[in-house]
Amino acid sequence: MSESTEPTPTLPTEQSTSTTALPNPRRASTWKFTIGLVVLLIAGAGGWFAYVYSTSMPTPPDELHGLKTYLSNLSKTQQLADVYTDADKDLVADPPQDPSKFLKVDEISFSLVGGDDPKGGAEGWKDFMAALEKSTGKKVTYAADINSVQEQTKALAEGRLHITAFNTGQVSTAVNTAGFVPLFCPADKDGKYAYQMEILVPASSPLQKPEDLRGKTIGLVALSSNSGGKAPLVILKDKFGMLPGRDYKYTFTGDHVRAIKDVAAGRYEAVCVANDLLAQVVGRGEVKPEQFRSIYKSESFPPLCFGIPNNLSPDLIAKVKQTFAEFSFSGNSVGKYYESRGLLKFAPVVYMNDWKLIREVDDSLTRLLDPK
Repeated sequence: MSESTEPTPTLPTEQSTSTTALPNPRRASTWKFTIGLVVLLIAGAGGWFAYVYSTSMPTPPDELHGLKTYLSNLSKTQQLADVYTDADKDLVADPPQDPSKFLKVDEISFSLVGGDDPKGGAEGWKDFMAALEKSTGKKVTYAADINSVQEQTKALAEGRLHITAFNTGQVSTAVNTAGFVPLFCPADKDGKYAYQMEILVPASSPLQKPEDLRGKTIGLVALSSNSGGKAPLVILKDKFGMLPGRDYKYTFTGDHVRAIKDVAAGRYEAVCVANDLLAQVVGRGEVKPEQFRSIYKSESFPPLCFGIPNNLSPDLIAKVKQTFAEFSFSGNSVGKYYESRGLLKFAPVVYMNDWKLIREVDDSLTRLLDPK
């Protein structure tokens, strides 16, 4: 029966003494109203939060921002800069046609890779610099004020650095942007020079092959390093279908030797390094072979390379080449640096041939993150 048809109860008068409880009149239920109000409040709060979040909260950081910037810059250095000519098509800048454009060098500035320990470099290469002084008749000083590869490249382009070494991955950039002319690499007794990139894991690691690196963090040395940065990124993509950010994370170790020591101590899940430096670290007893395992070895690459700017005078170039060709590492300061790796002398290089694979790595790297 509906509320409108129920009989109206008889209400007692003030004089009534009846104790019978009177029934309460029935009211419309409020539970639906309450729920509706709560829903509206939640919806309103959600809408306000979404608005505030979209207008006030910062965009999540792009983990690949630095890599994207590097790849963009790398793509601009794949050809010889317009300020240079290459009439003989050897991919290296020609010397100036005008003799007045040759550098006037009173004192030779020499260095290893920019950012390497300048004090150690000066000490380790003192005997080679002495040989240069003897053959050229000029004072040779170590460029201890160069603190990065970028500064090194700039100093070479500006004529402030006359003999220097670039790591494998930076040679092509130096050739194309600074007029670097590759001359010699450290070599074994037969004049052979080569190393491989290896991916190392701690000895106790369950990782057995590159595919196992999915979901892991890989230690790269630097993006300017071939074996410690460029080659691993390309190989993991081309051979194993793995991309940084999507399939694995990466961090930078900053140094091959440090990376080797850290992975041997279990501080990295995996690192990518040059195995000529690995041999050196093991040879010096700084790590033991049983502390790590290799799960990948690449094909061979040329190592660090010494060279000069394209505008060095021909007579000085001839004397510099002679010094490299005749210098032996045996029994001197340079030997302490190289003999543990089985390297005994310098061997001449042909950039067009010897750096072909490196140029292919660079070319592939510029398209690393391109959509398929």
